Amino acid sequence: MADPRGSELSGNRHLGRYRRSVADQVFLARLRPSERDALEADARHRQFGTGQTLFFEGDEGGDVYVLVDGLVKVVMTAASGRQVILGLESAGSILGELSAIDGQPRSASAEAVTAVDVMVLRVEDFRSFLVEQPRVATELLEVVVARLRRTSERQLEFGAGDALARLCSCLLLMIGRFGDGEDVPSVSLPIAQQELADLTGLSREAVVKGLRRLRQLGWVEATGRTIVVRDFPAVEARALS
Repeated sequence: MADPRGSELSGNRHLGRYRRSVADQVFLARLRPSERDALEADARHRQFGTGQTLFFEGDEGGDVYVLVDGLVKVVMTAASGRQVILGLESAGSILGELSAIDGQPRSASAEAVTAVDVMVLRVEDFRSFLVEQPRVATELLEVVVARLRRTSERQLEFGAGDALARLCSCLLLMIGRFGDGEDVPSVSLPIAQQELADLTGLSREAVVKGLRRLRQLGWVEATGRTIVVRDFPAVEARALS
């Protein structure tokens, strides 16, 4: 007799690549203890409350932020005026590094989804740190490249994928980053449905409709913000369709 948990177990095997993709983008975890000590020596800690903005799109990039605790959404305003969430950054992520590298204004805003604690470094100090720690400069480059790859994947999804494919892809990434369980792929979404819509480039109504369809298919269970994937291969295949 087939194992009734077959889809769930398969999901756990395949989920690893989503978690590795997220891990590739975590800057702080790449540092050795001595490198982290050197970074902290040049930094000051700041706290932001839920909904507060760390920096605004178009600002001059005077500081680099390393997220110690909490969740931040990176947001850009489209030509239509609609807000688009480029990504969600959690503990260990670095923010504002592009402006530190190229000296250009901020390309997006960063807003606290939860209360956050960040290390803040002046651009001059961060650049000096990279000169003194050349291995870290390579690690930073790999983080930037990983983000660029993910951005390219999202552009492809937005250009070729329908609403349900975008939603499935987003749910898999959410589970990879914020997943709760090991036995069954699941996640307590850290964002509201409107933010999920902003992240997928869909309307809130399309997100609600998509979740309803996934429940009808028996692929997921959804209660409030808790999503449990019951048929991981089916969700993954739909994300890639």
